Amino acid sequence: MYTVDNEKLVKRPEIRIGDRVYEIDNRLSAYERINERVKAGDGGEFEIIIGEALGGESYGEIVRMDLPYSVMQDVVIIILAAIQDLSQEEAARRFRKPSKSGAGLV
Repeated sequence: MYTVDNEKLVKRPEIRIGDRVYEIDNRLSAYERINERVKAGDGGEFEIIIGEALGGESYGEIVRMDLPYSVMQDVVIIILAAIQDLSQEEAARRFRKPSKSGAGLV
């Protein structure tokens, strides 16, 4: 018999940015909304992923922090890792897209 751990059913992953901790919505419905919005081009990927996974108010707080671009990439990678139950390294390999300039884009 296989069982799903109760902790996975009720506990959500978290991300710490500076001195703030944000809960990541890793439910299937959040994942599907992210995919649908990204495919539809409904805003920038950072905005969609962070806004859907952490909530619009949290996205606004993070934007006001005016973080470096590379840190925002890391935030998105960590969120995607948490949603899909991957290590941060595995998520970075899957989700970073090389650009012509050599810089990685999520």
